[in-house]
Order: sequence, then C-alpha cells, then structure tokens
Amino acid sequence: MTDKTPLNANSLKELPSSRVYADNAFEIAQSPGLTRPAQMTTEPRNNRSLLFEEASEWLIRIRENPQSADTRATFEAWRRTSSDHEQAWSDLCRLWSATGKAEPFYRPLAVSSKPKAMRLPVFFVPRLATALAIACVSALAVFFAAPSLMIRLSADHVTTTAEIQTIRLEDGSTVQLAPDSALRIEFHGNVRQVALFRGEAFFDISKDPNRKFRVIAGGAEVEVLGTAFDVHVTEAATTVSVARGSVSTIARNARSDASKSILAPGDVVSIDQRSGVTTKTLIAADDVGAWRQGRLVVSNATIESVVNIISHYDTAWITIADPSLGEQRVTGIYDLTAPKLALGALVDPFGGKVRNLGNSVTVISRY
Repeated sequence: MTDKTPLNANSLKELPSSRVYADNAFEIAQSPGLTRPAQMTTEPRNNRSLLFEEASEWLIRIRENPQSADTRATFEAWRRTSSDHEQAWSDLCRLWSATGKAEPFYRPLAVSSKPKAMRLPVFFVPRLATALAIACVSALAVFFAAPSLMIRLSADHVTTTAEIQTIRLEDGSTVQLAPDSALRIEFHGNVRQVALFRGEAFFDISKDPNRKFRVIAGGAEVEVLGTAFDVHVTEAATTVSVARGSVSTIARNARSDASKSILAPGDVVSIDQRSGVTTKTLIAADDVGAWRQGRLVVSNATIESVVNIISHYDTAWITIADPSLGEQRVTGIYDLTAPKLALGALVDPFGGKVRNLGNSVTVISRY
C-alpha cells in the first residue's frame, strides 16, 4: 500500500530568509502580453538589482528586433551611461552563459547575401534568451528531474519532485520515500530485502528474529532486526543515520576488513561509492529523517550539496553561477516546503542572490 503525500508547512515554524530576487527576462519573454516600463533610466545608478532588470529588458528588446539599427544604437547608449550599467549587462551575460552554451544576442545587419569573414562587434555577447534555449533548458530540467527509464523498469516505487510516498510492506514495516527516489522490494521466503536505487528513504522496520531486514543502497548494505533509520544515496556516497535501535552497515567496495560499522541512535555513517571509505559523525536522533517534516538539517555541508538536496523539492532547474559560493560551508535548518526561501536563507550570509528566470530556471550568484 502506498500513500502519496505533498509537503506542507502547516506545522512548521517559519524560518528566516533573505529576499528572493527575481529576474523578469524569462517571465516577460514567455508571457502572452508583453509589457514594459514607459522609459528606461539613462542616469547613473548604484542599485544593481534595478539595473539588472533594465539589462533584462534590453535583452527582450534585442530578441524582438535583432537587426534593428535603432535598437542597437539606443542599447549601446544605455550601456555606456556608466560603469554600473556596463556591469549589469556583463552580470546578465555571465548568469545566462552559466546555464547554457553561449550564442550571440543579435548579429550585425546583413550587407551581403554572401558570407564573409568579419570581426565581431562589441555587442556580440553570450545569451540564453532565445525561445529555443528556453525550451532546451526546460527539457533538460524535466529530463534530469525524472528517473531514468532503466530505474523506472526496475523499481516498484518511484517518486517525482516534491513528492513523498509512504509504503506499507507485507511484514508490517513502513518506508517513507523522499522526492526523486526509487525503491524495489524483494520479499520472498525468509528474505526481507529492498534496493534503494536513488534518493532517500526512512525505514521503520517491524522486528522479526528469524528474518533480518536488508537494504542495498549504492556501495552499502544495511542490516537490521527491528529499528528506524534513514538511507540517502547520491553519486558520491551512501549515508545511513539511525533514529532508533541499532544498524549494521557494510561498505561493499571497501578494500579492507574494517568495512563493517555498528550504529546506535544519532550515529551517521557515509560510505564512499568508489573506495568504500567510511566517515562517521553524530547528530540528534530526532533530526534523522527530518525531511519528512519538511526540514533539512545540515552540519558543515557545502552550499552546493545543500542546493542539490533542495532541488528535489523545487520543479525549477537550479544552478550556481559562482563556483566559489557553492564551496562555502553551512550549518543550519532549512524549510523544504518553501525551496526558494530556503535557497535565499542559505546564500544570503555570503552575499548570494537567488534569481528566478521564469518558472523553469533558478540562478544563484553573488551579483
């Protein structure tokens, strides 16, 4: 039996967050009715957010009239107004080139039907503003959010973005499957075994002295009699944390005999998928599987790794444009029921900004 449960924030305490910055370029470009401010400013301004919005507006105008000499001349005049204007335009170009392959915003006016070598003008810059690019990014987001065909064929239970499933097994045990996860059940005879192909799951196992319960997850095996624990599988590692009882873990790819660990409540072990090397830490037992209540609890984790977890609770494709920002480490609690606010709270202490390019792309940067 399976229950599908959407996340909700009714029982959660509101968490502090920074302002979530939105870039209007994709939203305006994809909306049925295109609207603009009556006039753009030509006076120098230090407000980078407002200038970024104006740069986005220029992107839209250039898309609509790529061969217009008037548009080109007016745009160049705006860009030369001040170094702040130039910086806003450069920021926009860097953000978009960070999310896809660069192509020009617009080409110079054609003067001949025959192609000939020419030097690119200064306004020949990267962009991700064409409808084709938007479609490609959206398609990629859908592709990466959905489980692969092989996993779909192999798994008994698959969740999508922001979906949680509660699975009741025939022995009375329950499994709560986190978003973007896949699980196969292998019960037969005296064997109680499941395989977690991807994602995360919280297990509450009924005690059976005659049959151990086993979880195969990446490079790790977990064995229990009756207990509650969480397993999280990524490309890099399998992490097991215990909420109640005791758990035995085995690193399947370990090159030494010290591959087995016995975990008690609050113990966390991370097993490297390639080497089998294990790392052990401690957390509060009550925080094990906190994602079930819409909370993400992290300790000394990189922003990049936290963003990757939050991305499973947001339908947008999320990218970090500044690699150095992704390398920063954080400790805290984040609200998974409000992914955009969680991202803002995550990067705000480091001067980071969250910009939504329509409904399909979210870009995190320091500019």
